[in-house]
Amino acid sequence: MTEAIDNHGATRTFASRAGISALNLLVPGLGLLRLGNWRAALFFLFVGFPALALVTFGMGHFLITSYRRALLALLSLLSLSLAFYVGPIVLSWRRSRFRLPTRGWSRWYALAAVAILVLTLWNFAVPVMHQFYKPFYAPSESMAPTIAKRDRFIADMQWRGPLKRGRIVLFEGSYGIRVSRIVGIPGDRVAIRAGVPILNGEAAVQTGHGTTVFSGYEGARAAAVFIERLPGEVSTHRTLNMGESELDEMPQVVVPANHFFVLGDNRDRSADSRVPPAFGGVGMVPINSIIGRPLYIHWSSDHAKVGNRLDG
Repeated sequence: MTEAIDNHGATRTFASRAGISALNLLVPGLGLLRLGNWRAALFFLFVGFPALALVTFGMGHFLITSYRRALLALLSLLSLSLAFYVGPIVLSWRRSRFRLPTRGWSRWYALAAVAILVLTLWNFAVPVMHQFYKPFYAPSESMAPTIAKRDRFIADMQWRGPLKRGRIVLFEGSYGIRVSRIVGIPGDRVAIRAGVPILNGEAAVQTGHGTTVFSGYEGARAAAVFIERLPGEVSTHRTLNMGESELDEMPQVVVPANHFFVLGDNRDRSADSRVPPAFGGVGMVPINSIIGRPLYIHWSSDHAKVGNRLDG
């Protein structure tokens, strides 16, 4: 019966059908709304919001553990995005052959209002989802080799503590969001001697672990790798040392209340708590500046690092 009704309408031109289908590139489902197919239109107009929530919480609860799983997740996300756009375009093309009576919701002003509404909702939805889990990109080498330059990681944006020595955190610094490792907590006495952190009179344990090459603002650089365990730290982590540096020595300071002391793992290339904010560092970091903590690396040029946990 539907075909019989369609055949009574005038046939649209190729350009007209292409234009209607192209509306879905602006907002998926808009072309279907133009054709009066409001049920299918509503599905494509709003299905992206639960999909965004699913992807966001999936990042935090179904962790990528290997390069192969990262590729699978990327392929799944690309397929979902492709279906999100291609589906309404194909349906609009197929259903736009014949002209039907224009409905109120399919006129240009209604389409414009719907497009503005949906795009406005997206502008709110993405920041809301990022309050839970958010992907980040490392622009510098300050946390190499743990988080190398251009590594991408997922962060838990709801985390606010407790503070523990050795834990990696995200916080608001003087020059934007920073990522560093907690070395001292309120009340700790922190000093640096020959590049070794000393907490409350006890030196961190460092063991040589060969050499590596990292990418920095000066290009590729060689550095010695050390396995380090801070006093009171549960596990170990790796640090880089490029030889003698003015940052290798720091007189003892006391971490004040409601603050913590951080160091980058790339000790000679990190403007951390050893450096005052006036010189590009962060100084003592207020606890209320914490915005979250990294969970795991979800993409890296070093495929072996994909899936590495950062929340130990």
